[in-house]
Amino acid sequence: FALIGFLREATGFDIGLSTKCVVIPKEMNMCHKIGYSEMRLPNLMGHTSMAEVILKSITWQHLAHTDCHPHVRTFLCSLFAPICLDTFIHPCRSMCVAVRDSCAPVLACHGHPWPDSLDCDRFPADEDMCLASLTKEYKYSHKVLPKPVCQTCPAVEEFFTHKRVLEVFCDNNF
Repeated sequence: FALIGFLREATGFDIGLSTKCVVIPKEMNMCHKIGYSEMRLPNLMGHTSMAEVILKSITWQHLAHTDCHPHVRTFLCSLFAPICLDTFIHPCRSMCVAVRDSCAPVLACHGHPWPDSLDCDRFPADEDMCLASLTKEYKYSHKVLPKPVCQTCPAVEEFFTHKRVLEVFCDNNF
């Protein structure tokens, strides 16, 4: 089993593992209306059953609907519900970086760091065959990317400072 895990990491799953095409389940609404309706299983996150895919993807649905980046849904769905083609198409590293840079602050606001499982270094460079974002077009058109919903949340230290001030204030009689 460890060898299969290593081979999956090293080759991006294209090692002849038994994969199948399945309809994207209704529970994965973030991956509906993205241009395709069938996904490959196992997926690029290593999930082998539909139950596991649904369970793991549900935690990302909220982020996908925040519009923290124009390609957040495309990025997440390429991993959790990859399009059913002859080979897996990974997201490009540049897409990962763009989504991470815009969406990590949203995760941080909820007390979660950008996960190791989505480390952008694991994805191919733009010169390789991969799913590229339109980041370059955004640069050329000077289009401003949307700010994360929770961009104004206080830093963790500030939060605890504000919380402590309120506690002290509320504990005193005036």
